[in-house]
Amino acid sequence: MPIYRPTPLPANRATATMLPTGQSGLSTPQPQPQPTPTVQLPNPPGAAVLAQGPSGGLIVTWATPATDGTHSATTGFNLQFSPSGAATWTIVSGVASPYALTGVAPGETFDVQIQGSNAAGVSAWSATSSLTTATAVPNATGAPSLMQGTGGAVTVIWASPASDSTHNGATGFNLRYSPSGAADWTTVAGVTSPYTLNGLAAGSAFDIEIQGLNAAGVGAWSASSTLTLTAAGPNAPNAPAIAGVTPPPDGTTSKLSVVWTAPTTDSTHGAAIGFNLRYSPSGAGNWTTVSNVTSPYTLTGLTGGSAIDVEVQATNAAVSPGAWSAAVTATTWGAIVVPGNWTAAASQVHGTSVAPNGGLQLDATASPTAVTGAAFAFSTSSSTVPTSGLAAASADGQTNGWGLYLNAPATAGTYYVWMLAQGAGGTTIGALVTSAITVT
Repeated sequence: MPIYRPTPLPANRATATMLPTGQSGLSTPQPQPQPTPTVQLPNPPGAAVLAQGPSGGLIVTWATPATDGTHSATTGFNLQFSPSGAATWTIVSGVASPYALTGVAPGETFDVQIQGSNAAGVSAWSATSSLTTATAVPNATGAPSLMQGTGGAVTVIWASPASDSTHNGATGFNLRYSPSGAADWTTVAGVTSPYTLNGLAAGSAFDIEIQGLNAAGVGAWSASSTLTLTAAGPNAPNAPAIAGVTPPPDGTTSKLSVVWTAPTTDSTHGAAIGFNLRYSPSGAGNWTTVSNVTSPYTLTGLTGGSAIDVEVQATNAAVSPGAWSAAVTATTWGAIVVPGNWTAAASQVHGTSVAPNGGLQLDATASPTAVTGAAFAFSTSSSTVPTSGLAAASADGQTNGWGLYLNAPATAGTYYVWMLAQGAGGTTIGALVTSAITVT
């Protein structure tokens, strides 16, 4: 009996599929789902190229890194910079090449790195590029101000020029001067304002200019200022020295006696031919000036018990007077002293009771310092208030009166009797001295 074998279908024929009742034909092949591409981090950019930009900044340029099987395309960039070697980074996000990096200090070296970014994140930072920023030279200063000083010297004053987008500040200055209009310049380097220019010829006109400089170089010279020096005259004197300021022993409370010495002359200071004096309540600086005075000079009209500052100034034919001396402070007497009814005769015998009454009297009145005691003293000086050998007086019952019985000095000679009012602690607050008394 023969065997039945079905004929195989051709290889390119679709396999028949049983269809539901009432349907016939072949089914349509179904598409397979495709995987979503994965975004990967970008490659790091290459080291940036740095170039000097305007105003001391930097121009930073870089190339977009390539993609490969493990790195996707870069869609953005970040930049960071730091003083060279410090690794104190400042990050600027979302930059594009070329990028102008501003705000960096002129004349310093900076490190710069670039980083790529995309949807997956950021790349590693690029290798470091370094460049030293340039310093721009200063602007020109304004024309200087000129003022003639003592002995033909000229004081030159100027202001530092402003910095801007193309000029940095000045760190130093040069000065040059020339006979006016000659452009025969003499330069003085490394000056500061104000600067005193010496050695110019009196009676001549001079042009003066200023130039700023910094680490980048020198700026332009300023416009010229011109000054004609007046004819040479004597130099002003040095300041005098005050030898003393004391209240005089005349029994008053309103005076101070001022003594000073004439100043010396030198190559820049002439001889003094006159003097001015000024005085003020101590520390107030409220000066009253008295002109054309001579030493010694007595100030009057002062208030009792007041501290007074005194200064003296020398003058001559120079345009300006000399400097004021150092101030000396003294205090006026605080009590008025007048002789009492008993006063010493002009002739005395040594070691015996004071003639003609055997003693002395004085009246001491507060002005304004309270009087708490009094004393008498024989002294060989009529100008220096004695501080030793004082004979204490007692209140004698008279109004403001004080008296004492005492003997004349034991040694013959010329003496003066001092009548002293005393305040708290035995301090002398008023004084009156007699004329000369001869002791035999």
